Formats: sequence, C-alpha cells, structure tokens
Amino acid sequence: MGIFDGVLICSDWDGSLSSGRQAPGNEVCPENRAAIRYFQENGGLFTVCSGRYPNYILSFKEQVFPNTALIALNGALIVDPVSGETLREQVLDRSIFSYIDRILDAFPFPANFLQYPAGAGGSATYSREEYRMNREKIEDIPCYKALLVTDDGEHGVILRDLARKIIAGTDFEAARSWPIGLEFINRESNKGGAVRFLKERTGADLLVTVGDYENDIPMLKEADIGFAVANAIDEVKAAADRVTKATCAEGAVAEIIGEIEKIRRC
Repeated sequence: MGIFDGVLICSDWDGSLSSGRQAPGNEVCPENRAAIRYFQENGGLFTVCSGRYPNYILSFKEQVFPNTALIALNGALIVDPVSGETLREQVLDRSIFSYIDRILDAFPFPANFLQYPAGAGGSATYSREEYRMNREKIEDIPCYKALLVTDDGEHGVILRDLARKIIAGTDFEAARSWPIGLEFINRESNKGGAVRFLKERTGADLLVTVGDYENDIPMLKEADIGFAVANAIDEVKAAADRVTKATCAEGAVAEIIGEIEKIRRC
C-alpha cells in the first residue's frame, strides 16, 4: 500500500506545471519532476489536463509521464498515454460557427481564427478574411475546439465578454486560456467533465486539480481539492479551494504533493 493510493492529480500544463520559459529540456522544473515521480512511485495517479494535443504533452515524457489517462484539448479528448487508445472523444458541435460569425461581425479589433481538427496533431490558423473566405470548408471539418485570438489583453477581455453574451443559453462555453486567446468548446466537454470521468474510471477517492487560467475553473470546481498556483489570475484563485505559495516555475505541483502527503498521513 502506498501513501498516495486513491489520489488522482490532474494538472493543467501551461502556466501550472510548465512555465514554458525555462531552458529546453527543463520545461517542468526539477522540483515538480522529482515530486511527481515520488507521488507515482507511492501509489498516486498523475496526469495532465491540457488544451494541447496529446503528442505535444507526450513529447516531454522524459520529464513527466502520466500513469493514467491523458486529458487533452480541454477535455474533448481522453487517451491512454501508452497505447494511444481513445477513451473518450467529443467534437465541437458545428453550430458554433454561426455564433463565431456573429462575434467577428461585432468585434472591432484584430482577430484570428484557430481550429483544432479531430485526429490531427496541430491547429490551423486563419486571418479574419481567410476565415470568411473558407467558412463553409472550415465548418465541415470535425474539430475539438475553436479559438479566436486578438492582439492584447484588454481586447481579450472585451472579446470574452462579447462572446459570452452571444452564446449565453447555448451548450457552448467560452474561456480564455491566456490573455488574448478565447477558446470555444462544448460545455459537456470541458475540463470539469473530463476530470469527473477520470475519477470515476480510476475509482480515486481524492481528486486534486491544478490550474492557472479561466479554462481551468471547471475542473477546480469539480475537484475534492482544487489548487490555483501562485501565478494564477485572480478569478482562478477565487474559484480554488487553495492557492500555492510557489509559482509553476518554483515547484507549485511539488508543494501540492507535499500538502497531500500531510493530509494522507494525518
């Protein structure tokens, strides 16, 4: 029996586990890497819940390798990291594009459109003009999520508020994953639904989630203990049960694992 038996940690990648600003080969700080190995070796289940494709996260397997299912594309895709088997997959309902049309018509600032096709390993980017020219083709491509990206943080907030007003009452949600990037996903496909699915699948008795930005809020609310890292935005800190003292680059996940060990030893 391990001290972490029954514990499932689902961590966001960018800004929560990886700062993305460290030297190549050290994107996940040494403190986090050592703590995750210790956690896994003592019975814990650790995985990443990210907006990225699985191939991106698994490119860092020498630093961190999930020992349970990997959650990708904000919850729209859940895969076995060893076999590559798809455990759950939900594509974005194509009716979202009629709402994106309305948002672009009403948004007066620069905006590009990004699409994350199902079965692919990377996104496709279109200018506003290219999006309009290729609109019918784009709608016919099954995708996990869509994004609108603007030019600065202030415009990002305006874009988010406009989008949420237009999609209010629908089955879609819009959340920023960084200051200028607004992601659209089926509400049932979000990170909250994904971590709930994984908790049920693994039989974990303690679900711990880690995040830093708006698209992480659903999984923080779903968790038994939701942690915001020290560098998280205020909205995420307000939604979390606890806030770390360390940033992602300083070992926030290592701090969290230390807290969990104290809880399990009580």
